[in-house]
Amino acid sequence: MKHLKFAAILGFSLGATYLVAAPKNALYEEAKSTVTQWAETENLISKELNDWQEEKAILEDLARMLEAEKASLSEKIEKASESATEADKRREEIVERKESLEEASAVVRDNLQKLEDGIRELLPFLPVNYVESIKPLIRQLPEKGKPTQLSLSVRLRNVVGILSQANKFDNVISLETETRDFEGSASKQVNTLYYGFAIAYYSDSTGEKAGYGYPTAEGWKWEESPEYGKAILEMISMYQKGKQAEFVKLPLVIK
Repeated sequence: MKHLKFAAILGFSLGATYLVAAPKNALYEEAKSTVTQWAETENLISKELNDWQEEKAILEDLARMLEAEKASLSEKIEKASESATEADKRREEIVERKESLEEASAVVRDNLQKLEDGIRELLPFLPVNYVESIKPLIRQLPEKGKPTQLSLSVRLRNVVGILSQANKFDNVISLETETRDFEGSASKQVNTLYYGFAIAYYSDSTGEKAGYGYPTAEGWKWEESPEYGKAILEMISMYQKGKQAEFVKLPLVIK
């Protein structure tokens, strides 16, 4: 993971983001390259989430169809057992069809398992406050490698809910009020500005306790950078009050 001491960060007005221009020198070229890599990373994350959204929509429709079809076939099998020879033949056909559907359900179940595993891998990259908001859905995820009594439709609903919320969070800039612990001092309340799952900047009301954070496989890592407190406060103020956008310099992390 590469840390840049300084990089041009986005200013914004009413949720709009503007790229900071820097002098055309070696530092500018490095910052330009860094921002390009950051944009490519953001595009890759967005593409993966969009691919999941498309796949889950197909699986959701298929699961509903399979559940309805299985219920219908079970009813037809019961009625067919009361009929004569012709009904017996029909019953055999229905049984065969039901077996085919059960095989198809197994395929859906396997793909659903992959999506659930992917969500478990995604969870450490989500901010703690965000994870708390979707905990009811997370709790219903089956334990990895263990059987579950949940139906396909319920499991699919959980996957859809989590991915939909993750996609929504990743495509907006959001401000959260949090309590953060600081080494050698008491916990303080800070405002944290999240740029989706890419990076976040926080500061208390004075700018004395300020810094930034970024997601890792072990959870979000937070760095104290009080020297950027004033700039972070200005950026938060622009977001809260819709002030005229200004250029600010902030640290940037490229994954």
